[in-house]
Formats: sequence, C-alpha cells, structure tokens
Amino acid sequence: MRFARVRRAALMLAAAQFVLWSSPLRSQTRSDRSPSVAQPSAALPRGFPDCADQPSRLLAPFRSPALGCNSPALTVPADPVRLRLLDTGTRGLAIELAREHVIAILRADNSCSAWFREATSDAADIFESLNFRLADGPKNILELKSSGEILLQHPYSARVEENAGPNATVLLNARGPFFVNTAEIFERVTAGGFMRPAGHRELRIGSYTGGTLPAQMTTLLHELGHVIGRLPDDSDESSGLSVQNTERVLRACRAEITASAHQHPGKRN
Repeated sequence: MRFARVRRAALMLAAAQFVLWSSPLRSQTRSDRSPSVAQPSAALPRGFPDCADQPSRLLAPFRSPALGCNSPALTVPADPVRLRLLDTGTRGLAIELAREHVIAILRADNSCSAWFREATSDAADIFESLNFRLADGPKNILELKSSGEILLQHPYSARVEENAGPNATVLLNARGPFFVNTAEIFERVTAGGFMRPAGHRELRIGSYTGGTLPAQMTTLLHELGHVIGRLPDDSDESSGLSVQNTERVLRACRAEITASAHQHPGKRN
C-alpha cells in the first residue's frame, strides 16, 4: 500500500514537470534568459538582390544591407538617414547606394580615409550623420564667351555649407550630374540677351560620367571635404575651384572609388 502511494506520487510529480516544461510560462522564462537580439530595420525595397542563402555577400563594414542581400534573415541597426532615403523613391535609392560605398571606404584603412582623417579623426562618423535633400537646380549647360574664350558652365551636382560639421544637409541637384549623364547646351546670341540651343554634351564629375556610381561617390566625398573643412570654399562657379577640388578628392580616393564601384557593376562609369 505504501509502495502504491509512492508510485502514485512519482507519477503526479512527473506529470507536473511535463506540464511546466510544455506550458507558455516555461517558454516565456527561457526567452527572458536568452541573449537580446537587435531589432531589424525596415525591410529593403524591391529591386535589391535576394540571396538569403549567401549571407557572406553582406560586407562587414556596411551598416545597412544595401550592397548585400535582400534577405529577411539579415538584421542591421536602425539608420534614420538610410530609412529616409529609402522612402524617397528611385533617387533616394541611388543616394543610399553611393552613401553605403562611401561609408565602407571611410571606415576602412586606405589612402582616401587617411586623407580625410588629416582634417578630423571623426570623418566617417560625420559623413554618416549627413542629411540629403533634393533640389530642382539648373539642368542645362550655358556656353559663355569671356575675353575671346568660350566657357561652359555646367549645372551643379551638390552643395553644402562650408565647415558645416555633423548633421549638415547636402543639397543634391535632381537635374544635375549626380543623376543625369547628358545635358543640352545653350549659347548666348547677344550679350545679356537671347539664348539658343546648341546641341548636347556629356556631364562629368572628374573623369566619371554623370549619373554613374563612381561619379556619385566622388560627389559625396567632395561634399564631405567641405563639411569638415578639408576643401576650400568653391561656391563661386566662375572660379574653377570646384573642378580643382574634385581633382584633389580623386588624387586621394580614385583607387578606392574604382575598386568599390566594381562591387556593383551595373552602376560603373
């Protein structure tokens, strides 16, 4: 009789343990003790490659998977600038793609990042903090004559305040060479008078065709140079300083820009 009571008690204990292990309460306890997991950012828009079975394609330096895979398994820290850009359509996607390439360059140890760090050790962090806004700037090339010379004034690509520092806003011309590769030329027929079309011409950023990834990376690095005071003010378009500043950027960064663009062949020069 005593043996039967002990056996019955053992069976009741086993049943209680089974209920505890299989109940939602037990499941919740295990979750509380598990390591915390970073919350994923907003889902990537359509158009990015879907390669969930190839997680290695996501490059380590990137904070967002814009250059990696469109896989729900990937989780990245929330980046408010990135989220705003992805919400602005095709142009926003182009800006974000170029931005991610530039972030990777600045986070790595190379001649380009070293050149920017000569101005400030926080160059990469400052670049990540920058905001971007589109403007309907000029879209045509103006042919001007000065002292017997013919000058071509191209539409600007981007603008930012000199020495603006962190969280500055870069203004991108939606009709300029950041997005567009050709523009119509207008020549002045009379001084201060009528302008007439005179063909088309390719827009370029340094040696890169407008609207390509290398041109876009060069533009963003150029504007960062102004933000941190690495480049002198070139807002006077007639001075030619903007072209000279672009060449300064390319002397330091051309190799990294070219190598990075090869990771995304569809947007090369």
